[in-house]
Amino acid sequence: MFSAFISTFVSMFVIVDPLGTAAVFAVLTGRLQPLQSRAIAFKAVFIAIGVLLMFSLLGEALLHHMGISLAAFRIAGGFLLFVTAFRMLTGSHDASHLDSDETDYADRSNIAIFPLAIPFLAGPGCMTAALLNVSNTSVIAEKSLALAAIVSVEILALICMLCAGRLVRALGTSGTSLLARLMGILLAAMGVQFIADGVLKIIS
Repeated sequence: MFSAFISTFVSMFVIVDPLGTAAVFAVLTGRLQPLQSRAIAFKAVFIAIGVLLMFSLLGEALLHHMGISLAAFRIAGGFLLFVTAFRMLTGSHDASHLDSDETDYADRSNIAIFPLAIPFLAGPGCMTAALLNVSNTSVIAEKSLALAAIVSVEILALICMLCAGRLVRALGTSGTSLLARLMGILLAAMGVQFIADGVLKIIS
């Protein structure tokens, strides 16, 4: 039964990448007061948890209403995960890129929602993994454990953001960049697996 928690936790941890998100958070809030930074961290995590739990519980019904099979969604989600992984591997989420004038996240007027909550903490890849992991469970206890794993990863991300300054200093720029690349490789493999599982489900 606890396999539902472990598999969900691992997949969500790889996608959310709490340490990498903490590095992004440190860059985006570097010019703010500590109290403001903490408020942004809590707001981002609360929004992300709400989005993920709602999509995990209602997403399958929404897909059914739209005539989309879970296998098709798994394939689409696999491609989204692969795109996210590609961005991680090419450095699009590196702190140096986020702090440049060319970044897509230059507007920091409400960074708790964008880009922290979406796409970092609860983006398309996170929603895909959350829905697929919860939908793979069959009993209420397993679903509860999968949902608990989602919340656990987000709380871990919150802790990392609150300790962002110390974490970034400990890992350094090279360390956070290397971590993002490693997570990107794992996420790419996860995306390919989602696509393969979806194709097999359709043709079987």
